[in-house]
Amino acid sequence: MKHIFKKNQIVITTLAVMIAVAGYLNYSGFEGGTGGTDEAAPAVAEDSTLLDIESLDDPNEGDTPDETEAETDLVASADTAGTAEDSQVTDTPGEAVLTSMSAGSGFAAEAKLTREQVRAQNKETLLEVINNSSIAQEQKQEAIDSMTELTDIAEREAAAELLLESKGFADSVVSLTDGTADVVICQSEISEAERAQIEDIVKRKTGVSGSAIIISPMSAEE
Repeated sequence: MKHIFKKNQIVITTLAVMIAVAGYLNYSGFEGGTGGTDEAAPAVAEDSTLLDIESLDDPNEGDTPDETEAETDLVASADTAGTAEDSQVTDTPGEAVLTSMSAGSGFAAEAKLTREQVRAQNKETLLEVINNSSIAQEQKQEAIDSMTELTDIAEREAAAELLLESKGFADSVVSLTDGTADVVICQSEISEAERAQIEDIVKRKTGVSGSAIIISPMSAEE
């Protein structure tokens, strides 16, 4: 009986030792796995942080070289267009044209410009009279007749100047006022034959008689 009890005690003790060893081994294995995971996690975090910083350092990330160059070209073109446009702006209309002309050409262009500006103001005044409902019909008709006359005079002057230019008298100015014609020729001297030719042209294109035509030469260098 004692022999059987000792044998059972040995078996129980052996099982207890084996259970203790197995528990220790399981606990050791769990600690080792957890430690390995903790060591790998910081490495992944460091890699992610580095990737994020690198992407922030490049503001053009995701753009192709062609897109970047196209944006640069658009900005440069806009700046160039703005500079070119600013360089063409002048305070006085026609100033850039007049500065590149000779004295005679400049005088003719300025005289014609002034003439057209005065006529434009006169036409504007006449239109105000014509469109005013409080003005009598007779006054409106007078304004209409005056505007028609202004248009007719402008056409005759332009026709005479155009024909004079075609005959070699460039930059000539013809002004019709009260039945007279003042003609300025951009030459220092005019021969009798040239004077007769100019007078004939002005008579035919303006209807003004020869006695009412005044021809004045002008040097191109003055």
